Amino acid sequence: MHKLAATICCIIIFIAGCSSSRLDPALWQDKQIDIVWPRSPQQPRIKLLKVINGPEDVIEGQKGAVSRFLDSFLGDSNQYSGFYTPQCIAADGNGLIFVADPSIGVVHRYDLASREVSYVYQLDKGRNLVSPVGVALDQDGYLYVTDSQLATVFKFGAEGEFIKELPAGGVLERPAGITINSKGEKLLVDIRANKIFIYGKDDFFKGEMKLTAFTEQFNMPTYIAVDSKDNVYVTDTMNFTVRVFDTDGNYLRKQGEIGDTPGFFARPKGIALDSEDNLYVLDSILGVFQIFNQKGQLLLYTGQEGTLPGEFMLPSGLFIDKQDRIYVADTFNHRLQIFQYLKEKVHK
Repeated sequence: MHKLAATICCIIIFIAGCSSSRLDPALWQDKQIDIVWPRSPQQPRIKLLKVINGPEDVIEGQKGAVSRFLDSFLGDSNQYSGFYTPQCIAADGNGLIFVADPSIGVVHRYDLASREVSYVYQLDKGRNLVSPVGVALDQDGYLYVTDSQLATVFKFGAEGEFIKELPAGGVLERPAGITINSKGEKLLVDIRANKIFIYGKDDFFKGEMKLTAFTEQFNMPTYIAVDSKDNVYVTDTMNFTVRVFDTDGNYLRKQGEIGDTPGFFARPKGIALDSEDNLYVLDSILGVFQIFNQKGQLLLYTGQEGTLPGEFMLPSGLFIDKQDRIYVADTFNHRLQIFQYLKEKVHK
């Protein structure tokens, strides 16, 4: 696997196509897909837009250069689908998407507008990423990546060029999900240290986030997100719940507990909030994402276990852009699925 990862890292694809920096809204929807939740006759709230299996899906009808290369490298074209174990996702809402893939040590960079596909992996001094897990984009387009094996955070430009490492004085143990609040602070969770850590807007390490009135302990926090008020949401995976704190670290509430029915969690992973601050929680075991309002009420659950479009196999990462498009890392289906929240039709 390491040999394959190193080989993949040496390939960068630039697929000729549209030069626009913004994807035509009409091109987000795959015309062959017509799947919504809930089903008719109820008013639809979530619509499946697109399924991306790999570079070959960037230009319809063409097989991507990576797949063609790996056909010859592996000797079997059915063994490579573009993604291996996609996890965290970050997107700018204009068609630029980053997907962390720790199994092969790269961050996939998909630009749907320019039809460009490449990989982010090179650091300085001949080093490469080893196990990138978390990704986040700031307002200036800089990409921040957590590497769980190297136990640090790296900063890249929008084209994937390495900028710098963000030192933390050896405090980080196994950083995972990362997010950026309205102040430009980077917040990340560490699944081994069971803590939240903060970097300032200037990228300097500020240390552990001090939590108030939180008498319990995290058990493998994996993903983190913020809402419009900079409240902090943490997927406390092995406690089977989501923890909610205000921007100062005061504990507000938890959402959900262990169970296998709607409103409960079996293995909560990816987490995000839409423009109305509805909370989305992806469940790896149940193969669904559930949507809750700020009162903690379940609004809808989407998907099921399976391999068809709109179905999931051990999904992990979840991201929502400013246009309320929902990106799901469908990890063991080795693909990315993109949905749309139809907020104008939602009746709560």
